[in-house]
Amino acid sequence: MRYDLQTRLDSVILSVGDIIIDTFSGYSGMLVRRNHRIDMLDDDLYFWEVKWMMNVERKNFDPSRIPLSHILEEEGIKLSIVVGAMNWHSINGETFEL
Repeated sequence: MRYDLQTRLDSVILSVGDIIIDTFSGYSGMLVRRNHRIDMLDDDLYFWEVKWMMNVERKNFDPSRIPLSHILEEEGIKLSIVVGAMNWHSINGETFEL
């Protein structure tokens, strides 16, 4: 099955209040703030501040695990959603299906 990756990435519109779930670690995170930064090579970059919460009911829960980064690059989040490494629950009711 072939598809246009950029079209799929463009279909993910992130908003403050969205919930992302890291399917590997079991952490859930809420997007709390979008920051714009300018880079000499890529011009415009956007980063999200994420408030992570642990899922204590998940099997093999280990409270000593190092928490995930609290700042994530927007395109990285979108790619993680598109490939299935993160589940996304939009505050606007949108979702992404593989």
